[in-house]
Amino acid sequence: MDSSADLTAVDSSADRTAVFHRERPHLLAVAFRVLGSDADAQDVVQEAWIRYARADLGEVRNVPAWLTTVVTRLCLDVLRRAREDPQEPADLPLGPAEGAEGPEEVALLAGELTEAFTVVLDELTPPQRVALVLHDGFGVPFAEVAHVLGTTTDAAKKLASRARGRVRRPADAPGPGTGEARRVAEAFLRAAQEGDVESLVLLLDPDVTRTADPQALPPGAAQRVTGAPAVIRETRALRDRARRARTATIDGRPGIAVRSEEGLWAALALRVEGGRIVHYDVVADPRRLALLHVEP
Repeated sequence: MDSSADLTAVDSSADRTAVFHRERPHLLAVAFRVLGSDADAQDVVQEAWIRYARADLGEVRNVPAWLTTVVTRLCLDVLRRAREDPQEPADLPLGPAEGAEGPEEVALLAGELTEAFTVVLDELTPPQRVALVLHDGFGVPFAEVAHVLGTTTDAAKKLASRARGRVRRPADAPGPGTGEARRVAEAFLRAAQEGDVESLVLLLDPDVTRTADPQALPPGAAQRVTGAPAVIRETRALRDRARRARTATIDGRPGIAVRSEEGLWAALALRVEGGRIVHYDVVADPRRLALLHVEP
């Protein structure tokens, strides 16, 4: 997390509103990654706002981390209700999140997390999902993940390790080679820049999905879009933005990087099967972007 925002003093309702408005895109990104649903993510963040507005923050040193804790625990409640799992507590006490104790090694590549999000995330237990998304997806130290889950740091590490094992298990069929994925990435970017609908139709799987962090989207836009027609409409609408993009290697995998005058603005992690894009994830949350290794 950005250390400049970690210790945020909240002294008035106006301050609270400003802090929440600043953190809201990040909170939506976390909720969506854990839940996989736009509507559920919006509901969770709205409930977090209600709790935040009513809370006594006098003892809270790290307001952004506290908000992330609240949102994540609300997500856990949603997942557990959906699974109707009687062996896990429905609620965990909400308390102030402690600051980071130091950097932790992030072992899961962004491309693998994208794969997990679309393929096997539903098969993980709620605590495994939270450990994987918070630590490997957003770089939250295991000490904070343990606080969110109400467990020990070692237990949080084991949850993430088990989740990675599910994510990295061999697929039923071998995936495409890097060469094919790079060719598809280059063709997709060229078609997006030129507004070439016919090429986009050939490059996108009919059931393609696009997920994205809120920072990459216009206000109110869905974090998940499904189907080639919807993805093509969005791609054409964002043609000007595509002109600022270039193909790149993202954590060793072919993808697309979009830059602004300030630097890297977003990264597109592509999943290619059979010469077509079946899913791509637009990473624009600064805390996720900071974990990526992007090369031109």
